[in-house]
Amino acid sequence: MGVKVREDLQAGLVSIGLPVYNGERYLRSALDSLVAQDYANFELIISDNCSEDQTESICREYAARDPRVRYSRAERNLGPVWNAVQVYEASRGEYFLLAAHDDLRDPQYLSSCVAELERNPRALFCCTGIRLIDESGRDVSDDFPFQSYPPIGATPGDRLRALIRSTTWLHVYSLVRTAAIAETVFGSHRWGGDVVLMADLSLRGEGIYLPEKLFDYRYFTAKTNEDLAQTISTPEVTVLVSWSDLAAELLESVRRSPLGFLEKLRLQWLLAWELCLQDVGIGLGMRAEGFEATRRAFRTGKYRRALTLVFIRLLKPIARLVERLKNSARYRGSKLKGALVSR
Repeated sequence: MGVKVREDLQAGLVSIGLPVYNGERYLRSALDSLVAQDYANFELIISDNCSEDQTESICREYAARDPRVRYSRAERNLGPVWNAVQVYEASRGEYFLLAAHDDLRDPQYLSSCVAELERNPRALFCCTGIRLIDESGRDVSDDFPFQSYPPIGATPGDRLRALIRSTTWLHVYSLVRTAAIAETVFGSHRWGGDVVLMADLSLRGEGIYLPEKLFDYRYFTAKTNEDLAQTISTPEVTVLVSWSDLAAELLESVRRSPLGFLEKLRLQWLLAWELCLQDVGIGLGMRAEGFEATRRAFRTGKYRRALTLVFIRLLKPIARLVERLKNSARYRGSKLKGALVSR
């Protein structure tokens, strides 16, 4: 696992972790939206990854006037993954919220999510509706259609299916029970780590979804997947954009879950089958990549991953054929039913 197990957490306290690097343009707006929460029992932990702009002075200003704000600064840039782990490990609350320096939260965000988690002790996280905003803060939700299905549902399979069918994964910014994060891959260098994190949580407990749009996610049209991969790379670790590796990571997430052996097998089969049928998101990315990830896995000695990817490739035409036969049977059945009714 990526982070240490947390103990002696303060009941009811929300720890908001905000890792930042050179965030002066949007930082004030983000901080204003967080300190204005109508749920007062929170701490705001800011970890500055040795910013070179006005980030430090802005953060010190907020820390000086609000005792709930704690600020620390690294002596050198150690990368965003390290920075995210820093704010988590400095947290003391029962609940944890990972916040970006350029996103916004409605004043009712924390109070609404905490209330839902207190009503449902089995739930590990609570997420809300999302509004996309552009660089200027304009609502562009309708301009850039996206599928970010909340990973909720009565069973782990329902929640996993929602993740697979999404094209954008923004619910990593949910309010989460802090102790649950230690059982996830939070803090690891991998492409799609946010998706795997939500899979880990979804396989361990329920999630709650509030449809109200209480979260504004800032969407940058010029930022590519390659840009995102570069930001989480380090001199020691090069992160590649690989949808196939993400699929393998999700299967691995099922394998290390606390579920029973037969349930794990069922969910791995469900996941692989879904990936074979999807022409969006992960499934589409896998198809575009071809066999590159499989060859890379063999070259680096990751034979189990290579065999997993080969299995998915071999399963794909079978899944497609079965789906076509099912659809054809449904069509013939509806035609026959219509003919009988018309008589």
